[in-house]
Amino acid sequence: MAALRIFARGSLATILKSSWTTSHVAPIVPQIQQRWSSYKSSPTYTKPSNYTKYEITKDPDEWKYVERVLRYKIVPEPPTGDVELSSGYKPARASPTDYSYFIERTRNYMQPVYLDRSHRGIKITTKLKKIQGDIWALDRDIKEYLEKCKGRVPPSQIHEFAGIIKFKGDCVNRIKDWMNIKGF
Repeated sequence: MAALRIFARGSLATILKSSWTTSHVAPIVPQIQQRWSSYKSSPTYTKPSNYTKYEITKDPDEWKYVERVLRYKIVPEPPTGDVELSSGYKPARASPTDYSYFIERTRNYMQPVYLDRSHRGIKITTKLKKIQGDIWALDRDIKEYLEKCKGRVPPSQIHEFAGIIKFKGDCVNRIKDWMNIKGF
């Protein structure tokens, strides 16, 4: 650190002259570090003719190639009913009045089940979100299903106000299977 302070304060040439003998020629370094330009110091945009040449077209045959690259403005509606898709996606069949609880899909129509890894991947929890209604009955029903599948009941934490249940361990696929059986 001290050497850096010396280089920053004084001229490098004088330091090198004092440490070398007279037979060596010291290099002349007028500035140690200086930023010569940045995006803030560049000139502002002037006329399009100074830059890339382009032309504006209104031809729909050319525009269709641009449209396929653009993002959708809205998420398209998924198919409804009992449809078997190659991706494994199953649309929701349950209505909010079927059970005393309801699990709403995300805005992309996916099931709101997430895997959380914390403490460098050592602590693994499964989080189920977007729960409405009787969250305690939902917790009991999921625990019954997980006990049949795994042979043991994983501990859970219920956040009633936020509509979230956290299960200890990786139960994502089993909870998604249970949601598909129930129609969520």
